[in-house]
Formats: sequence, C-alpha cells, structure tokens
Amino acid sequence: MAQRTSKPIRIFLLQLGSSLVVAIMVLFITRLDPIQTLEENLITYRFKQKPIDTELKKRSNVVLVEINESTFETLPADYPFPVSYYARLVKNLNRAGAKVIAIDVLFSPKVHPDIVQENEFKEIVKQAGNVVLAGKIRTDTANYTIHVADPQYGNRFIEPLSSFGIVNVITDLEGTVREYLPGIYDQNQETILPSFSMATLNKYFQYPPMYIAPTSTSSGNIPAFVYYNKDIPKYRASTFLINYYGGSGAFPRVPFEQIIDDKDFKTQEELEFPGLEINTFDEPEGYLTNGTFTNKIVIVGAGPQLAEEKDIFPTPFEKISGAEIHANVIQSIIDNNFIIPQPFLLTIPIVIGLSLFTFVFIAGLKSIKIRYNLLIDLLGIALTLSLLYIIVTISIGLFIKENYLVQMTSALLAVFFSYVGSIIYYYVVERRQKVMIKGMFSQYVNPTVVDELIAHPEKLRLGGERKELTVFFSDIENFTKMSEQLRPEYLVTILNEYLSEMTKIILENNGTLDKYEGDAIVAFWGAPIPQSDHAFLACRAAVQMQRRLDELRNNWLKEGKPELKVRIGINTGEVVVGNMGGADRFDYTIIGDSVNLGARLESANKQYKTKVMISSSTYQYVSEKIISRELDLLVVMGKTEPIRVYELIGINGESLPAEKLMTVELYKKGLAHYRKKEWDEAVKEFEKVLKISPDDFPSQLYIERSYLYKKNPPPENWNGVFILQTK
Repeated sequence: MAQRTSKPIRIFLLQLGSSLVVAIMVLFITRLDPIQTLEENLITYRFKQKPIDTELKKRSNVVLVEINESTFETLPADYPFPVSYYARLVKNLNRAGAKVIAIDVLFSPKVHPDIVQENEFKEIVKQAGNVVLAGKIRTDTANYTIHVADPQYGNRFIEPLSSFGIVNVITDLEGTVREYLPGIYDQNQETILPSFSMATLNKYFQYPPMYIAPTSTSSGNIPAFVYYNKDIPKYRASTFLINYYGGSGAFPRVPFEQIIDDKDFKTQEELEFPGLEINTFDEPEGYLTNGTFTNKIVIVGAGPQLAEEKDIFPTPFEKISGAEIHANVIQSIIDNNFIIPQPFLLTIPIVIGLSLFTFVFIAGLKSIKIRYNLLIDLLGIALTLSLLYIIVTISIGLFIKENYLVQMTSALLAVFFSYVGSIIYYYVVERRQKVMIKGMFSQYVNPTVVDELIAHPEKLRLGGERKELTVFFSDIENFTKMSEQLRPEYLVTILNEYLSEMTKIILENNGTLDKYEGDAIVAFWGAPIPQSDHAFLACRAAVQMQRRLDELRNNWLKEGKPELKVRIGINTGEVVVGNMGGADRFDYTIIGDSVNLGARLESANKQYKTKVMISSSTYQYVSEKIISRELDLLVVMGKTEPIRVYELIGINGESLPAEKLMTVELYKKGLAHYRKKEWDEAVKEFEKVLKISPDDFPSQLYIERSYLYKKNPPPENWNGVFILQTK
C-alpha cells in the first residue's frame, strides 16, 4: 500500500518542482526588455478599453492655452514670440480669474534681448504671484540626475526665488510616456527639483515652490508618494503611472492668440484692415467674463499640431503635447485618481499558483489513455486558452473599475510556459532519441533524411563504421589572392552567398554536408542513410552547382562583384564514417585514403583547367548516366598506382550544345590515337576540337605532349601515365 501511494506523490513532487522552475523562469524573463515592452503594450491595450470621461471638459480644473498654426497666422510677430505677448497673456489670464498660470515654454537665453520687455515680464510675473515657469535639463537616463550645471535650467527668467518645474518627461522602451517623475535630483545644487506638474500643484495648493512629495506606504501596503493627503502609488522607485483621461482634446483648450487679443492688441488681420476690431478676449461674452479661466490651472504650451515645437509625445491613447501630459498628471492628482500597480510580492504567488495548476492539470490530462488522443490534446489547448482569456478579462475589468494594474505578462506567460512545460515533461523520454537524431543531423543533411532517421532510427549507426561512400570536395580558384584584394566584410558577404547556394544543392541531392574549410566544401553521399546511387547523386550535384555558378556569375558581374570559379573533385571508395572527436564535442565525419584522393582530384583540375574531375571508381557507377571524357592516367601525390580520371561534363538526358557533344567525340578519337602513339593523327583530332572550342585546355595539353613524344618517343612499355607533382 505504501508503494502504491508513494509513486503518485513522487510524480506530484516532480511536477511541483517543474512548475516552480517554470515560475522562476517567468519571474526572471518578465524583467527582460522584450517582455517589459509586451507588458507596456498590454497597458496601452487596457487604456484603450477605458470609457472616455465625457464630462471632463465641464468639470476639469485645468485649461490649456495652446500655440498652434492659427497662432502664427494671427499674430504679427514671428516665433519665438516677444515676451511682451506672454506679459499680456499673464495679465489677461489673471483678469479672467486664473488661479495658476503654468507656462510650458522655454525662454532660452538671447544674445540681444529687449531689456524693457524683459523687465516688464519679470515684474508682471512677480506681481502676479501665480506663475510657474518651465525648466529643462540634460539627465542620465537611469536616475534622472542633473549633471550639467545650469542655474536657470534653460530658461532665462528662472531666478532663485522663482516658481518653476522641470518639464522633462520619461519614456518607456517603445518611446511612450507612461510614467511621471515628481522630482529630479540636481547634483550641482544638492537639491531635488519639482517636476512641472508638481510645481504647478504646489502653487495651486499653496505649498512652498520647491516642495517635494515624501515617500510612504499606502493603506494597500504599496509604496507611495504622499501629496496633499493623497497616496500616489509608485510604479518604480521614483515614478508613478499617469492615469490618462483620454487622447488629444480631452481637456478644454483655448488658442493662445485669443487670450492676448484684447482691445489694446492688433492682430495681423486688424493691421491689414484698419478699422476692423476683433477682440476675442474682452468682447461681450469673451474670455474675460465667461468664466472659462475662473479658479482654473492654466497651462500654456504648444498644441499637438505644432510640429515645430517638437513637444509631442506618444501616450497609450495617441500622440499628445507635453502640456496635455502635464494636464493629465495634475487632474489625476486633484481627482485622487491613480493607477495602482500590482505589487511584486503578490505577483510571485500568482505566478506560482497558475504555473502549478496548469502544469499538473495538463500533465494529468496527457496521462489519460484513450483511443483518440487528439481529444485530450484539444481539451488541454481549450483549458489553456480559457485560462488566458480569464486572465485578460479580469485584468481589463480591474483596470477599468478599480484602476488596478495587474501584471498581465507574468500571469499569461505562467500559463503558456506551464502548458509547454507539461507537454515537454510528458514527451521527454519518448522523444529523447528523436531529438538527438534531429539535433545531430539537421544542420548537414536534407530534412527528408532527418525525417527518415527519426522514423527509422535502426538505420543509423552512430559509432564509426567502414563503408563505401562517394566523397565530394570543392574549392574556389585563386581564393587566396582574391581574399587579399577585397575588404573582409565584402569577402564574407560573397562567400556566404556562394556557400549558401552550393549547400542548398548538396542537400537537395540528399548529400551530407561534412564541413566548410574556408572557401572549401566537403560533403559525402551514402551515409548516414545507405544510398545505392550515391555516386550519381554526387555527380548530379556537381553539375547543378556549376550550372548555378554560371547564373550567379552573371549576377555578380552586373553587381561589380568578382567572378568565382570552382573546382570539384569526386571519388568513390571505402571510408570510415561516424562520430569523431572528444567526449564533449564531436562531428559526424569521414576519414580514409578515399577521402584524401577526392581532395587530390579537386586540386588536379588546375593541371587541366577543368571544373569537375571524377575518379574511375566513381565513373564505373555512373558511366551510363553521365556525359564525360577521360582526362588522363594520373599518379597523384602520395600514391604509386595510376588512377584513370574523367572530366564530368553533364548528365544524360539533359540538354547540352551540339558543339559540346561534338568536341567530346573528337577528343575521344584524339585520345585513342594518342594512346596508340599515333601522334600526327592525335594532333589532327585535337586541332579539330580547338576549331570548335579554342579554349579547350586538355586538347591543347595533348597536342603539346604529342609533339613532345613525336620528337622524343616514350619507352616501349609506356602506358600513358602522367605523374602529378602537386597536391
């Protein structure tokens, strides 16, 4: 009985351990940039599900005064506007009852300022007592700490006793503004400066200009900034999330020019048409008396259509101006309307719970044996999709109704990875051999061969074995010289293109790619799966490669790239094939004399200026299937016995020019005369070849040898052997 109960416990503990591994992995990867980007996109998605607050414009505490294209068309002065415009703006807004005037415009230092206007503006700001100016800084992206000393923060009107805030906003990995910094540390002054929105609220709530919200813990045990008895939940150590009310146009907005257009101001139109009076500010029912600005926070800045200001930022809804971002921050604090992020300490048990439930349930389903296993698979997928749907639905509901931000990616990934993990857990033993085969061979054999090995692993012998194969060597002509003349990155580009195309042809012909040695390719046929036609497959691949190279050379010529000419050597013989290497690193490869001979044949092409050379052992298997001609009886370096070698020209049944076929026949006649020591007759036949193909080097070579032997006859026992002196 004890044994019967211990096995399920062991299985459960194994599943528990596996699900904990999944949970830890999920908690780790949620910190990675791509996953954080996904979470940020899911936050955007939730914002877009929120209903728009249609009453905001009626009840808003914030009004935007915007500089737009219409402002440029209406006002006579060019942008940047003279400070007299802003002086008039401040006076008129105060006449209209504004409680706070926050000017989100940087008054950069000027070389030749108008001293009278400058002093007038300073005096008006001082007398008003309700103006907040904007400063801007250069920061490090990690901590938003000021390192460059600028006591005026990019605004020439900021003075030690001024009310001002820093307008910089921070963006996420995708460049979207989601978070807000209530304060920024000035390392030079050793003080924390309020952000623009917080400085504006300081003025609104009559706090000191440099007041910074302290940190505390909210009633929900969430770290928060405490401001005006309001807990603003932290998102990161020094930021909180902006609870946007909507996209562009969510807040009431008034054109800049309509505020300064009082009875004492002349617009461009009024200057062009004397006698025309259009005073939008102080006319009856104008902004002076209609209550638009009464007890309001007025933010002055560039409108969202003003590209010239470059003060436009992506938000979860759409691109809006910096002034609108500050309006959302200010209104949400006044409304006590904050986004509450899910604490990480709560994320941990949620991820573990979802991982354990999904893993154990799916693994349990897979253990059920029924006739139609597909039904079990479909049930598991349905359960997983249902869990994902529930997580998304709950997350959206909590965000809309409670402003609660669930960490969606961790929950979704916990379910997804647990599902995948349970499938892997179930199949790991059964598929171990198949995974090993696929991992070993997928990089150097055709996918169909891999599938065959997976379906019939008994065909594979992983230890070394001796068998007859056809080996293939190719090399680029004059590659060393070319590599010295070309830039390395350019050379690699050409070489990669060449190797990709050639490898594709090898794999299409069911070959096994052994290795790349610089520009050389080594391949073989007949292993790991036996192939009765391995010699023909290798020859066909060589012909197709030369044909493809002809096409590539035309393209390379048009692109100004060097032409690559490739030599190929093919030999059939007994080799040792199998896994070779150390205990931790090995390759499936070939060794033996037949391999070395294949390499020698590739190099021997240089002596005859041919493209593809095959040995007699290969020729005997393919003689009826190919078009070829005998080249010579060679004794290659390292050998004493002669080898008859052939030039591979084409495949029977494939079209070749009639002239090429004729040269092959004439060449064979010439070679027959040569072997009989009939030197004059041999020369005549070879010369016929040259009349058709003047560049046929083997014919030129045999003409030269015929003249040589005619003058200095070979010995009686001469067998036509040529000794190759190079590798």
